[in-house]
Amino acid sequence: MAPPRYSRVLRCCSCRLFQAHQVKKSVKWTRKACGEKQSFLRAYGEGSGADCRRHVQKLNLLQGQVSELPLRSLEETVSAGEGENVGHQQTGNVKQQEKSQPSESRWLKYLENDS
Repeated sequence: MAPPRYSRVLRCCSCRLFQAHQVKKSVKWTRKACGEKQSFLRAYGEGSGADCRRHVQKLNLLQGQVSELPLRSLEETVSAGEGENVGHQQTGNVKQQEKSQPSESRWLKYLENDS
């Protein structure tokens, strides 16, 4: 029976994603998704292939959620700002209508006084 293969969880320096990679004597490895060749600097986990793949999925999911937080808060800020701007525009339109109505009534008063 062959000895079990051990894997490591490595992180790509360019795309910042994690990947499970089999333990080898060489310290060089290539990221499968982006093709970036790099040196082994740090292991984020070691174990069987299945354990490392699960760990990679968890780490990439967490990283994706963290990277979406600033985008979501930015989108919420923009949408809230648009809502406020619409509210200010509507308030401004109402104020302009209120200002125009009294000026019309003053003109009518002038015409009534003139006749």
